[in-house]
Amino acid sequence: MLFKLQINWQARAVLVLLLMLVVSGCGAAANGSGGAPSGQNSSSPAAGESAQPTAEANAAGDTEGRTFKHAMGETVVPPNPQKVVVLDNGALDNMLALGVKPVGAPSIISVDDGFATYLTGTEGITNIGTVEQPSLETIASLKPDVIIGIKDTQEAIYEQLSQIAPTVFTEVGGAQWEANLAVHAAIVGKEAEGKKLIEQFDAHIAELHAKLGDSLNTTEVSLLRPRKDRVSVYLKPSFTGGVVERAGIKRPAVQSKDDDFNFNATEEQIADLDGDVIILFGRESEQEYFEQKIKSNPLWNTLKGVQNDRVYVASWEVWLSGHGIQAVNLMIDDLTKFLVKA
Repeated sequence: MLFKLQINWQARAVLVLLLMLVVSGCGAAANGSGGAPSGQNSSSPAAGESAQPTAEANAAGDTEGRTFKHAMGETVVPPNPQKVVVLDNGALDNMLALGVKPVGAPSIISVDDGFATYLTGTEGITNIGTVEQPSLETIASLKPDVIIGIKDTQEAIYEQLSQIAPTVFTEVGGAQWEANLAVHAAIVGKEAEGKKLIEQFDAHIAELHAKLGDSLNTTEVSLLRPRKDRVSVYLKPSFTGGVVERAGIKRPAVQSKDDDFNFNATEEQIADLDGDVIILFGRESEQEYFEQKIKSNPLWNTLKGVQNDRVYVASWEVWLSGHGIQAVNLMIDDLTKFLVKA
């Protein structure tokens, strides 16, 4: 009996020792020993691991920030960051919807264009350049608490950004707009607000479905972006196609693909552009080919959408480059206008 008690006591002692070692290791990691400095990235995610950012509290609690595992590694973000710089329009859109005004944000294409015209409340935000070419000097001058960007677009400057402030990258922009909203909300401590925005978006879709009635299951929508030398047909993996898919809208059979963001068509493939409803969302500077080679072609007039006078032009800022919760709600507004017959 004494032997059994002695063994049990020894086993418990070993367990206590192991627990102390684990706690000690966690504390060292939280304080930065043996890892990357606070606010900097550690190694990038291993192959096969999810690159979608996730957040967890540090061992010492939220008072020291939260560690975000993201597309470029891990970054500690301070709690309730006040000075936020965003590097794409989707993050700007989302931050404003969450009630957070960034100190810096980019224009979509040209600095001279300012911010997307569909956004309100951008007064006082410093323009940091464009999505493709943000100014590191301007960003540094703002002394941000956190920088939010996209690996797909800004990977080359990630290390430089990380030297300015803790930087979190999502993998891509618009194609993962809903997941990105959750990340943006978490970074600024607005998770509840982010979830509410999605709930409101779902209610918006439900309203659209109620207005469409049976036509929801019979109306096929073609999504076309006129470009300088072709027309791009946008598919499910794209931002535009993904939102329309999320809204439960049918697509023509040739456009119901998920193997790429889009496919290109010229005057030889006009039949592939057809749909009961055709939505165009090209930039003003890229209309010449469409006007001269597509609309002037007799085959264009054979399309159902053309014959039924159901060809609509939508804002490219919203449908192509919006990438945020405000943009997707405006897309549902447009779908309601385009699809619901008076």
